[in-house]
Amino acid sequence: MRPFNLGRKTLILAAATLLLTSCERAKDDSTPPELNKMPVAQLRAMLKGFDGDCRPDSDKEHGVPPPPAGKPVPSDAQRISLVPPEKFHAGDMDVQKAIASRRSVRAFSQDPITLGELSFLLWATQGVTAEIAGDETHEPMRLRAAPSAGGRYPLETYIAIRAVEGIDQGIYRYLPNTHQLHLVRRDSDISAGLQKACYGTPFVADAAAVLIWSAIPYRTEWKYTYTSHRMIAMEAGHVCQNLYLAATSAGLGACALCSYHQSSVDGLIGVDGQNEFAIYLACVGRPSEGKK
Repeated sequence: MRPFNLGRKTLILAAATLLLTSCERAKDDSTPPELNKMPVAQLRAMLKGFDGDCRPDSDKEHGVPPPPAGKPVPSDAQRISLVPPEKFHAGDMDVQKAIASRRSVRAFSQDPITLGELSFLLWATQGVTAEIAGDETHEPMRLRAAPSAGGRYPLETYIAIRAVEGIDQGIYRYLPNTHQLHLVRRDSDISAGLQKACYGTPFVADAAAVLIWSAIPYRTEWKYTYTSHRMIAMEAGHVCQNLYLAATSAGLGACALCSYHQSSVDGLIGVDGQNEFAIYLACVGRPSEGKK
């Protein structure tokens, strides 16, 4: 995957930023420094951006074709069609009540959720809600349930399934354009493996499914370069809040997770940890009676 273009002005800016933050880099440049070894000022820089042009020297401005909007699916991969939006029988709670009722649920029953419920949650987070027709020079634009800067959609949705009716346990990836699941691999021990990767968080193993959002940064970097990373972080928040509200409206529970071992989760979903990596997780399932 092609890194975004670095012009002379951008290189000077990057060098100046490194000097100003006095970053203590690891001696072995081949190993990225751990977050807890970086100065707080450098970590905050991602959220702040910088004064001036928000899209300096982007690949888009240099005429580089945009990266693919989605990951390819192997020709022999198993696909599972989800329940289409017009047949949903979940989520009839009005928005105001869903917002007022939303709580993080940390205790799940062992009961499975239905394929229809999972279909609704995936559609509500990253599903296609409209399509703008293209022409001879532009492909159709598919709009999704959560906003994305410039329509770049840098997030992919993986699902670790423990208990969904009619679906084998394992890792799946959501395909928004066709509203399908792509089976990445079956794994009858996925809940235990994911719980270990989340430092033993108790309710991870009890969730019916865990949604794992990964980022492919270059999709956004292609257009927005150095402001891309705060945009991607914002978008993960948009998507997870949609999950909370959709789960609440359907009588399900959800709880976001930020505590996880990066390389372990990346390994579970089968991504390289460099051009694509996990950035946010959330458990979903049926709330355990009387517990939260």
